[in-house]
Amino acid sequence: MKINTKLLLTMVLLLLSLSISHLSPQVVRAESGSLKATNFQVDVKPEYDDPRTLVIYQGDFINPGTETIKKDTLISFIIPKGAEVGMACEITAQGGHDCQPYTTQDLEGNKVKLSWKITKDIAPNQKYPAYLEFYYDNGSSAPNKTFSYIFFSIDDIDNLDLNITAPKNASNFVTTPAASMTGKDSKGLDRFSFNYKNQTPKDNVTVKVNYTKPDNKPSFEQQQIGESAPQSTSPGWNSQLSKPEVLIPILLFVAILAGILFLGLNRNKQPVQGTYKGPKSNKKRPAAKKLSKVEVGNQDKRKLRQMLLDGKIDVDTYKQLLAQINKGS
Repeated sequence: MKINTKLLLTMVLLLLSLSISHLSPQVVRAESGSLKATNFQVDVKPEYDDPRTLVIYQGDFINPGTETIKKDTLISFIIPKGAEVGMACEITAQGGHDCQPYTTQDLEGNKVKLSWKITKDIAPNQKYPAYLEFYYDNGSSAPNKTFSYIFFSIDDIDNLDLNITAPKNASNFVTTPAASMTGKDSKGLDRFSFNYKNQTPKDNVTVKVNYTKPDNKPSFEQQQIGESAPQSTSPGWNSQLSKPEVLIPILLFVAILAGILFLGLNRNKQPVQGTYKGPKSNKKRPAAKKLSKVEVGNQDKRKLRQMLLDGKIDVDTYKQLLAQINKGS
């Protein structure tokens, strides 16, 4: 008896769509227009541990009103279109990073609005710390590199610190306007700092950067974590999977799908009478090329780094697995 392939496929797609619709973060109507950033820091690091530019947003938001901002209200940030988001997190009371599922909305001017839902009520004068990390291509090319970084704010900001870090081996590094303060970061790289007071969503900050560098080689190896990388206590997916309303539909979906596939495979295993299968081929397949330990290790490192950027593992797990890979190779 042959299984109805079309019916099987339809059922699988239906179950998958139901599961995805349940898991996808629902966009709520509320927006974080009443939040205000008391302190906000933006770090811009071209060619830091990637040929692209690493950008980190972090700061304390506060509820300046007299009414509680309810859980599931959206908090939003504007980032460049095409950016690869590494982490989008709330800061816990213990100082850890609880990464959240987020949504994006294309805006005009090559921008994207990234949003996630606040997971708790914010009482008047209560702080809400947040962290966002992403990579983007600034469009510059060697050897004379130039790009403009523009920071767009959605909320009012009492105090904004913008830091631009020069890549290792860069020369003639110049910012326009000139930095209000210069120094070294913890890795010994030159850092150019700017400070802005009482910013509103209308006050965009633009800094033009020029420097000379003959290649696109990053300052550090890709597996190294930036100085501001968080100690994540709960990546986005792990955080969501701990919730019964998310975990139960996943388990039901997997169980139903496994049952359908099991029945289908068992039916397909029954031989059709009178069918000629032909002689068996004795031709051996060519042996697969055996990779060296170094090549296998490099592949594992790239996969591990991507899992970190996708939010599938936290930083502590990343470091432990990376140590095991380095020890094995």
